[in-house]
Amino acid sequence: MKPGRVILLGAVTLGTVIPVHIYQQRAWWQGPRGPFRFENDWVYALNVDKLGHMYAGYVLSRTFGSMLRWGGISDHASTFYGSVLGLTYQMYVEVEDGFHRVYGFSPGDAFFNTLGAAIPLAQWTFPALRNLSLKYSYWPSGGYRNELKAGQAKAFLDDYQGTEVWLGMDPHFLMGESLARAVPPWLGLAFGVCARDLNEVGGGRRVETLALDINLSRIATESDFLRALFTLLDYIHFPMPGIRFDGTVFRAGVFYP
Repeated sequence: MKPGRVILLGAVTLGTVIPVHIYQQRAWWQGPRGPFRFENDWVYALNVDKLGHMYAGYVLSRTFGSMLRWGGISDHASTFYGSVLGLTYQMYVEVEDGFHRVYGFSPGDAFFNTLGAAIPLAQWTFPALRNLSLKYSYWPSGGYRNELKAGQAKAFLDDYQGTEVWLGMDPHFLMGESLARAVPPWLGLAFGVCARDLNEVGGGRRVETLALDINLSRIATESDFLRALFTLLDYIHFPMPGIRFDGTVFRAGVFYP
């Protein structure tokens, strides 16, 4: 362990969590509060919000793990405690929701928080899973843009019609040696899910997309800065050619949510 780095990481984390807490209070937790209660919201946003919770757990846990690793903690310990810290933060948010009379504590959200936070641990235990990743893409939906114009929009994270969550895969481990050499190491595949025509009672439809993907972290570099930048950018799915299934409609092209 490197005490100076650990102290710096603690200060940075505290300096980040406090403003985020203030933002969340203004964006979500204003309004009436009451006794802690549960709210089963499985039909909400056709579960795209649940995928978002899983993605957030995955990103937070990996980020905390990388920070602890930089602080000199072993790979195994940093992976474990990174997942613990990521899940702890998300569960704190769920508990705050539990005291809000509109939201309530969502068991579904908590389950997908846990699932996302567990992914780095699973990837540590089973190295083949390191060829999989979660990614995110966003483009403001028409409804959200209208709310912005009217001054009624909340956090963009609630704009689930503009959100797409992706399961990315590096397919090279499935290829033969000659084919794997022929395919660029940064080229992968991704399967995305988004939603359209959502309402407050579970209506709407899911849209699935299978597309090419870019894995920038697979590009070899000697630069620590570029390596860190590529890792951050790999949490995002950039528009790439693919095929989209929208109900009974099949289309090919380059898609955003």
